Amino acid sequence: MLKKLDDKNFESFIGGSFYSTVGFYYPSVENEDKMLEVIEEFSKTHANVACGTMDIIGQEVPDEYGIGKDESPVIVVFKQGNAIKAVTDFSVKNIEAAITPPGKNITLQ
Repeated sequence: MLKKLDDKNFESFIGGSFYSTVGFYYPSVENEDKMLEVIEEFSKTHANVACGTMDIIGQEVPDEYGIGKDESPVIVVFKQGNAIKAVTDFSVKNIEAAITPPGKNITLQ
């Protein structure tokens, strides 16, 4: 299940799970729907990874990561609250690869 994030709940969200993914988007930009579809699909098959989305309009957090309208949509993978990888080629496989390098297994749901 995707959680809608904002400046108030972002830090507790990424800090509350070992791995988390956040889809940052600016409404109505190209590929927004594709990114939302992929992160929704990922969240259904990887219950051990916290998944959320953030509309970047009016939020300060995206600025801290250098994410503006031109950089969105983007999925950022966090490990223990720290950004480790940005995914711009949207697929479940690419999110998995950002969490665990190819050749290593992760425990799925």
